[in-house]
Amino acid sequence: MRSALLLMAALTLVPRLDGQGSTAPRRCQLVITEVGNELYRQELFASNVNWYGGGGVRMRCRAQEIFLQSDSVVATNGEVIQFIDRARYRDADVTIDADTLVYTKFSELLQATGHVRIVNQRDGAVLVAPRVDHFRASVGLRDTAETTAGIIGRATATLPVAANPEDSVPPGPYVITAGILRRTGGTTRGWDQVTIDRDALSGRGDTLVYLTGGVARATLRGTPAVMTRSGADSFTVTGETIVLDLREEELAGITAEGEGQVVGGAGDVRGESVRLAFEEGLLTGTDAWGRGDGARLLAEGYDIRGDSISIETPAERLSQLRVFGQGVMIELLDDSTAQAADSIPADSLPPIRNTIAGNTLVASFADIDSAGTLLTRLREITAVGNATSLFSRDVIRNGAPSPTINYTRADTIIVQMRGGDSTGVSLVRAYRGSQPVDGIQLERASLRPSTPADSTAVRRPEGSGR
Repeated sequence: MRSALLLMAALTLVPRLDGQGSTAPRRCQLVITEVGNELYRQELFASNVNWYGGGGVRMRCRAQEIFLQSDSVVATNGEVIQFIDRARYRDADVTIDADTLVYTKFSELLQATGHVRIVNQRDGAVLVAPRVDHFRASVGLRDTAETTAGIIGRATATLPVAANPEDSVPPGPYVITAGILRRTGGTTRGWDQVTIDRDALSGRGDTLVYLTGGVARATLRGTPAVMTRSGADSFTVTGETIVLDLREEELAGITAEGEGQVVGGAGDVRGESVRLAFEEGLLTGTDAWGRGDGARLLAEGYDIRGDSISIETPAERLSQLRVFGQGVMIELLDDSTAQAADSIPADSLPPIRNTIAGNTLVASFADIDSAGTLLTRLREITAVGNATSLFSRDVIRNGAPSPTINYTRADTIIVQMRGGDSTGVSLVRAYRGSQPVDGIQLERASLRPSTPADSTAVRRPEGSGR
């Protein structure tokens, strides 16, 4: 036994001192602390010797807190050591449990297979996979340990989130699953159908890069990548690249790059880039911008377009909308109006779609209580710079409502909507410096269908103005 211990002491491991990849000032001497059966020595040729042990084998680095154990051990020429059945490795940073653990001295590789579970002693992260390659930090090889999981089968990493003192319930962890997962220092990377989940957030993509720290970030890429939040305040984000900005692991922002789209409480927002901002878990703002087709928003019965769009939603209630650069806001036809339009003769004009345009548009919203339900209503729209508006509204003529059509051009146009629970335009005001405002207003009386003898009159169906 004494000769076996001396020969086994020639095997070396390099320990890590901390979770950031610091290396040991010296190598360790691996010694046997316990063995159930006698070690069997087999000399092959020259100085090549193999060793076998069973009945439960325990080892450690001399005078260092690094331990290995398994039911049996096979050492090949002191270079490759196999720990077979119920294998375990433990140092100050990680604990590795597996069916089989193979240590290769030359590359400082610990290769674990079969029901592998790695626990990071520093941050509590847990990695589970059918196979894991753990490259230890070592002098002359690498400054930081690197763990690659998956390869065969899929790997899952559970990354805890530190709790704040004011948290009444501990925050849920990030759970990342992929065909291949790699952890190096504070970075986790994933490939092959990656998913990332935490509480109500769920994302998927082709690849993932997750950086931990004070200003953490998770980046999903895919064709497209998708991020969804479930619950009453649900939304879905898609794009070629989705970036989650985290402040002390709390969600601070989501950005979708490349055909970005967000479908949620603010509506359907699209742009080359779309960004969501959060405070204490609540969506406070949405910005969209892009070249070419610019940005677009479909919401609250309106189609809104411009070079960029900014939506303010304090406490997740729509407050203000800004459109910059060739902005246009078009009221969509509701189902009843669309059905009525289908019955209009082909030689008649279609229903008016209320429209306002300008270099800059600002729309203000307010909440109203409608039969016990809180609703958001458009209250005012302001168009500034090359402003135009086209609206239909009812005016009272001889005690009866008469639809009118109003088209206006000005530097600034302000449209006020009806108050209370009603919808529609109440008042249009227009301004143009020292020059007069121009436009046209037509009433129902002037839009009556023409008689056969008057073929030059404008024809429009009765009641088509809105």
